[in-house]
Amino acid sequence: GGLGGKKSSLGQSRVKSMSALEVHEVRQLAGDTPVKDGDLQLKGPHEQLMQRLKSRAARKEADSTKNFLAAYRKETIPSPSGEAKLDELLKSAARRAEELRERSQELEMEVAEAERKLEKANTANNGRASDSEMQTLNAFERSQRRIQEDKHEEDLQKQREDVQANYAKVHRRMQNELIELRDYKVLLREYRRVRLEKLHETLQHTTDGRRLRGCVREMIRHGAQRILQKMEGANLPFEPWMNEVLVNCCHVEIRIEEAEDKLLHIRRDALKPVKRDVEAMLARSKQERFELLCQRTWQGRHGCTTGVGGGLGPEASASMGSSKGTMPDGNSTTASRTTLVHMEDQSAKDGSFRARPPLVRRVSADSSFDGEGGVGSTSRCGTAPPASAATTGDARTSEQVLQEMRAAEANIQSLRRLLNDMRHNAAAVVCNQIRQAEKSGGREAGKRAAEWGNQILSMLVSEDFAKATMKELQKSAPTAKLTQ
Repeated sequence: GGLGGKKSSLGQSRVKSMSALEVHEVRQLAGDTPVKDGDLQLKGPHEQLMQRLKSRAARKEADSTKNFLAAYRKETIPSPSGEAKLDELLKSAARRAEELRERSQELEMEVAEAERKLEKANTANNGRASDSEMQTLNAFERSQRRIQEDKHEEDLQKQREDVQANYAKVHRRMQNELIELRDYKVLLREYRRVRLEKLHETLQHTTDGRRLRGCVREMIRHGAQRILQKMEGANLPFEPWMNEVLVNCCHVEIRIEEAEDKLLHIRRDALKPVKRDVEAMLARSKQERFELLCQRTWQGRHGCTTGVGGGLGPEASASMGSSKGTMPDGNSTTASRTTLVHMEDQSAKDGSFRARPPLVRRVSADSSFDGEGGVGSTSRCGTAPPASAATTGDARTSEQVLQEMRAAEANIQSLRRLLNDMRHNAAAVVCNQIRQAEKSGGREAGKRAAEWGNQILSMLVSEDFAKATMKELQKSAPTAKLTQ
């Protein structure tokens, strides 16, 4: 009996060991390790993202970008096409989030209006007659009164149901919009996180100053936190104060870019009123523009705007009309010049020419180039007509735009001076360290310090700036001007 019991227990242990071995082999084939519910540590980034998304549109977009994000994460140095596609995803997600935010605000107003209507419908009272009022009526009148009250009650109940259904519909739409808005914000944060991770990896392999500053500017634009700690963790050959200088310079460069973009918009707005004039001028040929310039020059000298022959003698007008065409040799420009010389001689003979300074007329924004009188047609004399209210308003607007443009240009110049001062101050500190190393360690130590300084300045600013600074340092070696 004891021997039989031992054999059965041995067989059971063999069966258990074989089943455990098979399960282990199956798990090893597919990586099928047990995962607890809610455990996100064992899942990939795409699965974690999909668990956070609820709306259909956001989940569809996440599925469409799954392969691209996986390939982008694997790239050591991102390709320009990958960078451009990720930028497009960032812009599209930000644009979609802004649209959803505006729509959700509109739906919030609609929900508030529907809620007000619902409260009004719920507080509406039928006003049924009391028993004392009904006693004064006969049986027919009482029955008619009750029928009307019941019908009114049914109408009120139907109105309450419609208002309630409308409120529920609008509220449900608003909830869906808010859910989709949250999901697109999650997508936008995911795209930014991917970009920031790749920028942090790029910092460790960058030796060019322009690319390094570009990475830091992108990190600032995407809202990166603890940039100084990340730069220290990237093993850059910088001292702590150099990291601070680099980050501050990038902030100033971002402000310069924003100011230049603002100035560009101001200039475009200022050029909109004269767009038609420029297009009309471009539509003319070179000869037509030259003749128009000759006419305006003559009018400016003689103070008359009715035409080239206006205010002159008949002989001058006839000579102008005869010489306005093309000369026999085909040189029309010579004909125009000859016309001006002949007109001056004719006016000098008959005494119609009087030396006077050219008239300076202020041209408003709505003046146009015409074929007779040059820039706009003012009047027959050299004086302009009285300014109207519209002209005065245009002048005030142009003056205001000019002031804004000058203020923006002054702001850009001040920011550029600040950036230039920051760079030269950092270069002076680096040159001082090179001088100190050369004094204490000799020529070899100074040579190594110069190589170190060239590398530091190349990474802080650019190679051209580093070369120019080192050249100035060598020129000022006897006096050490940069270190004082």
